[in-house]
Formats: sequence, structure tokens, C-alpha cells
Amino acid sequence: MAIKKPSERRTPGASEAEADALANRLADRPYGSNKESTPELTKPDSITRTTISLPEVLLRHLEDLALENKRAGVTPKNVSAIIREALEVYLK
Repeated sequence: MAIKKPSERRTPGASEAEADALANRLADRPYGSNKESTPELTKPDSITRTTISLPEVLLRHLEDLALENKRAGVTPKNVSAIIREALEVYLK
């Protein structure tokens, strides 16, 4: 069995830009929902992606909290949602 190079493994389909665009659209959507039924995505203020720098210890703590929330079935279930919620509380 011959080992194929990565460039030979690709199957024809979506371009890298199309795949990135789809990933960005689906990133914060819960499974099994459409855009109209997701209240967070129908707010007048759209969600914008940004980059922040955090100490590694704080990031690991946030990731652990997100995992605990996900397993317990409570919100917020991801790091972005935890940070959004914390910022909303802080800014009030």
C-alpha cells in the first residue's frame, strides 16, 4: 500500500476559503438549530470574532469551567460564552 502525500489525499470539494466561511458561520451555533431559532444569533448586535491574550493558568481554568458546565448541562458551555457573560456583568 503506497502512502499518499498530503497534496494527493485531498478530494475535490469546497475551497479552503469556502470551508473557513462555513466554519465561521457554524462555530457558535448549537447542534440541531437553525439561525432563526437561536436567540443569540438574532440579536441586533451581531457577534464579532476577536483575539485576546490571557495568562495560561486563567485560560486553563476557563476551559475546565466550560467542560464542567458542558457535562452538567448548564450554560455557559464554552470559553467564549463564559468571557462574554463575565464582560457583560463587569460592564454593568
